[in-house]
Amino acid sequence: MKKKRVLALMLSAVLAVSALAGCGGSSGGGDSAGGSGSSGGGEPAGESEGGAATVTDGADPSSLDPYEIQMAFVGESYPDTDKIEGKINEIIQPKYNTTLNIIPMSWGEFTNKLNLMLSGDEQLDLVPCIGTSNGVTYMNNGQVLDIKSMYQKYAPDVAGVVGEDNVEICTVGGKMYGLPVYKEYSCATGVMMRKDLLEASGHTVDEIKTLDDLAAVYADVKAQNPDMIMLAGRQGGTPGVDLIAGFRDELNDNFGVIMADDKEGKVINYFETDEYKEIMEKMYEFAQAGYISKDCATMTDARQNQVKAGTAFSYFTTLKPGVDLQDSLDTGYEMVYSTLSPTWRATGQVAWIGWGIGRNCKYPERVLETFNEFYTNVDIMNYFNWGIEGEHYVFVDQEKGIIGYPEGIDAQNKTYGYNAGYAIPNQKIAYVWEGNDPSIWDEYDKFNSADPLICTGFIFDNANVSTEISALNNVYESYRDALGAGAVNPEEVLEQFNSELYNSGLQAVMDEKQSQLDAFLGK
Repeated sequence: MKKKRVLALMLSAVLAVSALAGCGGSSGGGDSAGGSGSSGGGEPAGESEGGAATVTDGADPSSLDPYEIQMAFVGESYPDTDKIEGKINEIIQPKYNTTLNIIPMSWGEFTNKLNLMLSGDEQLDLVPCIGTSNGVTYMNNGQVLDIKSMYQKYAPDVAGVVGEDNVEICTVGGKMYGLPVYKEYSCATGVMMRKDLLEASGHTVDEIKTLDDLAAVYADVKAQNPDMIMLAGRQGGTPGVDLIAGFRDELNDNFGVIMADDKEGKVINYFETDEYKEIMEKMYEFAQAGYISKDCATMTDARQNQVKAGTAFSYFTTLKPGVDLQDSLDTGYEMVYSTLSPTWRATGQVAWIGWGIGRNCKYPERVLETFNEFYTNVDIMNYFNWGIEGEHYVFVDQEKGIIGYPEGIDAQNKTYGYNAGYAIPNQKIAYVWEGNDPSIWDEYDKFNSADPLICTGFIFDNANVSTEISALNNVYESYRDALGAGAVNPEEVLEQFNSELYNSGLQAVMDEKQSQLDAFLGK
């Protein structure tokens, strides 16, 4: 297919460049090769003097050079993606003389693939800066453009969708690396489970408040399904890693955090807290009981896909209104969840994905004005998230905008349906999948009004400690998934883990982070 050919060519070219440049990178968002220059050693390719002509500037679309926007998207690859591109292109080509090419990549591979693509000379226009650490790294490495001076003119509708207080959230050191999307802005974590297996075990979601409660559920479900894994995970998203999201603000990178109950703004090392130790001990206990796969730390399949395949019962996940239905559509099973953490409004949630412009983009202004259309165009949002009416969905209640699967189609055999509203610009204007309350966006607004932490709105600029961050990422990655998957005994490795962190510059990073946070708080 076109996607595979394009991606293969891009990756092979980038690998060749990377081999010459000594390209590095990590799944934790560490430093990458490429710097801030273009292949010619001058300014990044997108920053042309005075900018190029755009429709916003009054140019006739037909007078502009045709331009295919290369858009990386993290999610499952579907056979009908080309069809969706065609539908979207029917809308944007007459207006902007641009077309869209979606480059899908899986959750297990996106960090390394994006680092490779952004480090070379290949065109990548729309970059999903997933996680503030990745966004800050891309910005400081010059891999994405600073759009702060451009977005108000060429993407003027974004602020009205995400809110004036949020539109510049993806800003570090005075530079803006991406545009946020309308999604859940508060943070909480819980356990998502197959409803049928939970009910068969005699348990309910209401009785699960702690990991000990969950252990009792796993014992009974495992007894009835001995060949099934109780708690799914993957590389970079092992159970322990996913669970701790709701208990602290990682301040970009986990190397110095703010606890959810902190009222003073004290940056601490989470990895030496009693809470972290207790959670990792429980993961070890779960692994010893056979609840977590022995291959968990190296698996790349999404957790939902493991449930979909019938090999896993549950997984930890961040929560939001309608997340149970979203995951039911992804897995093909009815899913239910229990909340395990507090709920609070978080910088990392608001800025969890910022859509940036790659440094080799030829026409950044035109890409921005085209992408602005995504925030307001109902048809584009429905095509992107749900597909084509009659093929990928049908109306259940057209008056209320409720849709569902066509006859004979479900999550197991669908040929398109990202169901990824958290990653697209404005899911609020798209149709609502059956099973969700038609007023779900009112629920979102209520959820997003949770109390903020003292650090909410702060993004750490790691430019002064980039060397230390790179070293810390290497240490973290060598322990992260082993601990998070329960593959090692915390009693035996935590002291060494923390010792290596401090030896790699953790205190320097925490001091820099504390200094910046104090300035943010006006101390």
